[in-house]
Amino acid sequence: MDTLKGITTMHTPNPTSQNGAALITGLIFLVVLTLISLSAIKSTSLEERMAGNARDQDVAFQAAEAGIREGVKYISNNIASFQATGFSGFTAGCTAGLCLNNPVTPVWTTITTNNDWETTKTKAYSGLTQVSAQPRYIIELIPYSLPPPGSPLTIGKGNTGAQLTPFRITARGWGVTKQAQTTVQAAINY
Repeated sequence: MDTLKGITTMHTPNPTSQNGAALITGLIFLVVLTLISLSAIKSTSLEERMAGNARDQDVAFQAAEAGIREGVKYISNNIASFQATGFSGFTAGCTAGLCLNNPVTPVWTTITTNNDWETTKTKAYSGLTQVSAQPRYIIELIPYSLPPPGSPLTIGKGNTGAQLTPFRITARGWGVTKQAQTTVQAAINY
């Protein structure tokens, strides 16, 4: 401190004597904060995409399940006419979703391989919203009869004398986007 005519003054360091340490430290701190923020944004956007894809896959699964339910309902409503006509509507190449089972290569694998899910070989279910395409299904007739559950296999008929006919229903469902696809199967004896 200098005293000049009764006034006390403080010495301030010369501006040229500072080396910019505060500036460099502040810049490094800002770069680190920016990197942390960018990492958090990237992580959040990845989690959002994952959640969206999971939802899309769930929608596709639910659509395929709706196709299975529709196939079971279709069999239930038409079993009498199927039996009366000797199951003549079921063809080897699949016509309108009614297929004869191929014991070597299941029909559903051929339809999937040939990308025939959206053709007249399959049946469409309508009524779903928020899907990119309505679910489609096929009903395969397994060409042999099974005895009812609980009866011996040698008899071939249950207590009622009615033979059961096995079917395999395969349904394909799409999610909100065409990229999410799910195939579901159910085997029923009717």
